[in-house]
Amino acid sequence: MATQPNQITISTQAFLILCRLFDGCYDDLKKQEELSAVVESTAQTLLDGVTALKQQEAPVKEITLSIPFEAGFFLRKLLREMLARLEGQDTDGKNRRWLEECLVALGG
Repeated sequence: MATQPNQITISTQAFLILCRLFDGCYDDLKKQEELSAVVESTAQTLLDGVTALKQQEAPVKEITLSIPFEAGFFLRKLLREMLARLEGQDTDGKNRRWLEECLVALGG
């Protein structure tokens, strides 16, 4: 039985931070054969969101995405790892809040 994609709405800035995070580790993740399918699926989902943003006539403050279960699980894991790395570091609070916003939206 196939699971239904999860609809999430996040701020445009949080979405763009998520895209940058994923892009930053895409090449390394792609090398792991067992992750190849979920990495490609996740990349396509994020690219669809970027395309939707580009098609807007005026800037939007939020974006709604349809995230397949596997991609959502994968992104939650990635976000948790990144937030754990930021723990105790003197980082920009906004970036942390946007990563946390993504994690909450993904149900994590």
